[in-house]
Amino acid sequence: MGRLNESRISAALTDTLAAGSSLGMDAGLHAQHYAAVFVGLDADVIVREPDGAVVRGRAVMIAPDVWHSASCAGVAVGLLYDPEAHPRVAATRGRVAVLDSHLVEAAAAQRASLDRPDVLLGLARELALPLTAGATSRAFDRRVARVIDALRHGQASIPPTGISPAHLQALFVKDVGLPIRTYRLWHRLLVGMRSYPQIGATAAAHLAGFADLAHFSRTCRRMLGYSPTALRDTLLRG
Repeated sequence: MGRLNESRISAALTDTLAAGSSLGMDAGLHAQHYAAVFVGLDADVIVREPDGAVVRGRAVMIAPDVWHSASCAGVAVGLLYDPEAHPRVAATRGRVAVLDSHLVEAAAAQRASLDRPDVLLGLARELALPLTAGATSRAFDRRVARVIDALRHGQASIPPTGISPAHLQALFVKDVGLPIRTYRLWHRLLVGMRSYPQIGATAAAHLAGFADLAHFSRTCRRMLGYSPTALRDTLLRG
């Protein structure tokens, strides 16, 4: 494997996937709107929830929007799946679950190249199929689907749906699992993080619609478990 400095994360981010490898993972308390799979190549991944529950295993999956912290000694791989684009992945397990050892074997087979973004994203795509075995896709209300499409494409306003804002909000939470405002903030964060390596933190924050750099940084910690600075140097768009 390419030498990984303990303070760095090698990562790649697309519109529907994110993947990263690190030496010594230590993500603070956060809740990302992606289904997360963490694989420890040398030691267990330890996931802690705010209520004190602890789950540990060599491969662990966390459902979208679950508050948790995650740590692992040694080389760890993280794979994140957009639940709207990969609904069957998001529907496969409960809140936090230990996964089969074949995921560890698949990640270990790529160990020599885990510092390459294309390899990380290829691994995420490869493992999507076994992760979805036996799962069924979710169906979104057509009005919710219209709002999702608009927000994912950066539209500032909610498109007409023919129902009241309160009714739409209730439907959105039921289908997506979080409020419209939080979903919009999540996608703004993704925009900011994809542009950050090229244009810098302040410009990325403004491009993504954040009030200021501090808001961008707080949101990153709350939704990804790291500050933007911790992700900056090796975060690449896949």
